[in-house]
Amino acid sequence: MNVADVLELLSGLNDDDLDIRLYFTRKRPNGRYLSFSPTIGSRLQIELKNLVTSALAKVSEVEQRPFSPVGTIEGFIETYSPNQVASFNGILESMNEDLVTRTTIDPEEVSKLTFYCLKIHIDNRGDVLFFRRVTKFNKLAKGNGFIGRFAAGDFEKLDDTLLGLDPNIDIVIFGEDMLILNHISLERIFSIQDQYHERATQTLDLVGRAYRIRNFDQFREDCLSDGRITRALTKLLTEEDRIHQVFENFENVIHVIDIFDLNIELVEENTMLVYEDKSQLLDITRLMRDSFYRSLINNREGVDEGV
Repeated sequence: MNVADVLELLSGLNDDDLDIRLYFTRKRPNGRYLSFSPTIGSRLQIELKNLVTSALAKVSEVEQRPFSPVGTIEGFIETYSPNQVASFNGILESMNEDLVTRTTIDPEEVSKLTFYCLKIHIDNRGDVLFFRRVTKFNKLAKGNGFIGRFAAGDFEKLDDTLLGLDPNIDIVIFGEDMLILNHISLERIFSIQDQYHERATQTLDLVGRAYRIRNFDQFREDCLSDGRITRALTKLLTEEDRIHQVFENFENVIHVIDIFDLNIELVEENTMLVYEDKSQLLDITRLMRDSFYRSLINNREGVDEGV
């Protein structure tokens, strides 16, 4: 799926017969999601459809590339599968018609909402989901200010529990495809940090079984407390063969340590790395990912900055 495909779906809709739902969602302390779905009139449905259409049109020519946990390069849309996001089904479940809350939202709940989802139904094709982090206006109240409007010549104070829908989209999901227009929003909307931690743990289990790092327990603890490293280890789990190949060719690991003058000691007749402190985390992770290289033409030494 690409942006042009989604725009084509939207262009085929009849403004007189739109089927659009709006959901505001937050994550509860127990890890489950709570969604509110207010009623939206036909005129607002048209405005919302036009809003997402306009947002997509602005990025219709942007190149796409696969999602990477370790970060993104500005100027690209990332592609992913919603099935790879552990919290996605829980969010969908909160939007189930039997579970969604349609009553008036308590003002205290408004301040806890973190994102909204616009669901547009396409006949015979299914639903297209548009996700965006909410824009809140309660910061003015915290600073002893307020929001107002002119009404019949008077200036009225508006409730400070306002939410804004700006002309941007963070994520689009249709069927088995996901387009990520804002990398950081994937992590914040879907609370994916917990998923990174779980997958990094799986990677470390593989590393531990190789028995190539002394003080491994401390190494494991420090890895899981560093967000950048957990992202790198999450990506490494999809490249499991690299871990085995690196440790099976340990003489090459020793060679790389010498060439790049890495601050890593070896013990047990040069069969184990010695982990001493957090300053070594990045280099050891790069070793496991086989990120150090020497170019073929200029014999230039470098590091793949993907970690």
